[in-house]
Amino acid sequence: MKNKIIWRFLGAHIFLIFIAILVLSFFASLKLQDYYEQKISDKLTSNAFLAEDIFKEYLSSNNQEAIQLKNEYLAKKLNLRITIIDRQGKVLADSKQDSDTMENHSNRPEIIEAIRDGLGESDRFSDTLGYNMKYVAVAVEKNGQPIGLVRLALPLTEIEFQIRFIYRIVLLAGLFAVFITFIVGYFLSKSITNPISEMKDIAQRIAKGDFSKKVTIKSKDELGVLAKSLNKMADELQLKIDNLRKMDRVRTDFVANVSHELKTPLTSIKGFIETLEDGAIDDKENAKRFIAIIKKHAQRLSNIIDDLLSLSELEIGKDRMKIEKFNLKDLINEVALGFGHAFSAKKIDLKLNFEGNNFSINADKAKVEQIFVNLIDNAVKYIKENDSVIATLIEQKSNFVITVEDDGIGISQEHLSRIFERFYRVDKARSRQLGGTGLGLAIVKHIVLLHNGNIDIQSEVNRGTKITISLPKI
Repeated sequence: MKNKIIWRFLGAHIFLIFIAILVLSFFASLKLQDYYEQKISDKLTSNAFLAEDIFKEYLSSNNQEAIQLKNEYLAKKLNLRITIIDRQGKVLADSKQDSDTMENHSNRPEIIEAIRDGLGESDRFSDTLGYNMKYVAVAVEKNGQPIGLVRLALPLTEIEFQIRFIYRIVLLAGLFAVFITFIVGYFLSKSITNPISEMKDIAQRIAKGDFSKKVTIKSKDELGVLAKSLNKMADELQLKIDNLRKMDRVRTDFVANVSHELKTPLTSIKGFIETLEDGAIDDKENAKRFIAIIKKHAQRLSNIIDDLLSLSELEIGKDRMKIEKFNLKDLINEVALGFGHAFSAKKIDLKLNFEGNNFSINADKAKVEQIFVNLIDNAVKYIKENDSVIATLIEQKSNFVITVEDDGIGISQEHLSRIFERFYRVDKARSRQLGGTGLGLAIVKHIVLLHNGNIDIQSEVNRGTKITISLPKI
């Protein structure tokens, strides 16, 4: 619990509020103390000048009894301590103390200042009363000369009481602020820490290989961006892992398929050679037939090896491509012409369509030719007699679109996603019977991708197949 980030957030908030309250209390107390002291000073000063006018006559006549009586009366009315002092500092009357018992006041700061400037003021501890007092003294003058002083005083306990009251108010307000801060801070912190906690859990699950759960995105701020990035990372990791698994499966299948493709003709070759060794070689008619079969299987091995070498060369990359400028229409016509005998033998109708004016392209001519050879060869192998093949070349602004379409046996949807894999066959027995290596479409796809093109296949069983290729002009 103590290590959770939410408590660190709350602790920081409350600590800051606490510091703010202390600073506020300190400066508020200073300001309030100045304010109340100035207020008392103004009150004492205004009343002191009033008393100065009242006592001027009494001090001039030096009537001490009248001064005492007037002093007591005025002190009660104003609720102040009033002290009357002569020019030498002797206390003539005091509203709180017997003047006869009081010491000479000529050395008091406010008295010295009042004699010098007409008005004196000081704060100090009163030995007579036993607490801090605020004193204001005014000189009483006659003919421009001081004949005495009137001093008014108020205890500073009132200020101290007000300051303590303010402290209590600020403290209560601070406690209330801390409470409100705790509530608001808790929910605010939860709004921040909950997504972080969720992302932590998701990250741990991702680290264990579980990509099924995603972070809920509730905002568009930094946390929302982080959550989105984490989800994107999980998707990318899932995709990469799926691709690695797929590649591993393809590699495993490739090794198995290569072994099987090579083993089948080798087994046949070995069997017929052993038969010839056992005496069949003396039977010229059978020996000739066996040698023809061996030659056919050897040619099949040669075709597989040639296609594997072609595929390997394509996988090396673009470094071995020989880019040249040639006419794509002329190339298609040449390839189609080369299949004339095959089309005639199966009574297949080949239709060539060209749309455009300029069919010049910069590409590897030999490899592009290989594309058309493989596509048309597949069409010839997998369609029935009297069916048709349509090859179309369309010139677009920046690329050429080539389609090869037949109305043959077609391919079921379950096989379409893997049709471009090496050695993948829909009908293995028929493919081998027709002499296919299972590498033709894989080679076509690699060549198209090397030219920064695209390839797509559409097919339905017994409805035919359509392969569409897009090649950039440059």
